[in-house]
Amino acid sequence: MNFYNFINLLKIESIKQEKTINLIASENYTSLASIIYSSSCYINKYTEGYPNNRYYSGCKIFDIFENKSIIESQLLFSSLFSNVQPHSGTQANFSVFQTLLTKNDKILSLDLKSGGHLTHGFKKNFSGQIYNIINYCLDKNNKINNYNIELIIKKEKPKLLILGYSSYQGKIDWKNLKNISKKNNCYILSDISHISGFICSGLIENPINFSNVVSSTTHKTLRCIKGGILLSNNEKIFNKINSSVFPGQQGGCISNNIIAKYISFKEANNFNFIYYTKQILINSKIMLKTFLYRGYKSSINETINHMFLIKIQSCSLLIEKILEKNGILLNRNFFPNDFKTSFKPSAIRIGLSAVTTRKMKNLEVELLANYICDIIENNEKKFNNKIKILCNKFPIYK
Repeated sequence: MNFYNFINLLKIESIKQEKTINLIASENYTSLASIIYSSSCYINKYTEGYPNNRYYSGCKIFDIFENKSIIESQLLFSSLFSNVQPHSGTQANFSVFQTLLTKNDKILSLDLKSGGHLTHGFKKNFSGQIYNIINYCLDKNNKINNYNIELIIKKEKPKLLILGYSSYQGKIDWKNLKNISKKNNCYILSDISHISGFICSGLIENPINFSNVVSSTTHKTLRCIKGGILLSNNEKIFNKINSSVFPGQQGGCISNNIIAKYISFKEANNFNFIYYTKQILINSKIMLKTFLYRGYKSSINETINHMFLIKIQSCSLLIEKILEKNGILLNRNFFPNDFKTSFKPSAIRIGLSAVTTRKMKNLEVELLANYICDIIENNEKKFNNKIKILCNKFPIYK
């Protein structure tokens, strides 16, 4: 592939993003400033180690950037300690496991089909292969039941309880679950990857005081570039976590990304970001309400974050592909207690972060929900132009 073909592919992707509606809950659009700083000359610099303790020379200026990123993230999450080096949420979680657990230790986590995550114990993931995984499930109302979790903890005596989910739209009672875990000598890892933007805005309770460690990705509701972060108020544990990140499981950090993380943390430490996350919640509730009005079933009839599940009677994979042809991106997903396979599960997952970044509000998201319902019900492919008109009215970067 020559250079001009490569540039052309980038242009095609850029146009595609501008001309499609993104309802994938794990995605968002980072700022132009973050993109610029992530493409800086620090792409060239190897910065292995931590500030003032590097294994290569020439890192004094980068030490300033990383320290600023650490401080900004501490302010954002009211945390005493922060590590901004993990390349991803997966590597952040792996570092926690290395710190708190030994091989075959028990982990208690939400079942994948109930809304758990691959790195929380899926059998084909490292977490499920190295550790002894016990799952809790949602109750009959598709909600997390603290009493059920307590019964399992008392019986199984896990060493780690994981809180935080990839497709759960309800509340988490951090305080009560901490009390349960503390009585049974069980650590808590709160994986806030999907809700970190709401937590730093004060819209969802901060689990930092109820957890031994908090992990997160940075590219979902936090609206940063892709990466991971680790937080804690326990100095002893966090010193071990730092050693687990480096040199335990990754070498040099991605220097340019850490600078971009700092920019995004700074952007999130702002009243405008609070207004943004509040609008996400409004948009999410309006879109869910529209689906319910049209006769669709969700796992629960409310959402306190950016996402929700909608049960599909027909093939969810087919619906995903038809929506994509109409310019709408989302993903098929398990519904609680799903009996279908991961290739063709029973639901679709919808997230409102990216369209809210485009400044779409109440009317637009209600319109989008009705478009999606019409496409599902009529198997139609005539909405592409309507989607393009909506995208042109709400550009990402123009």
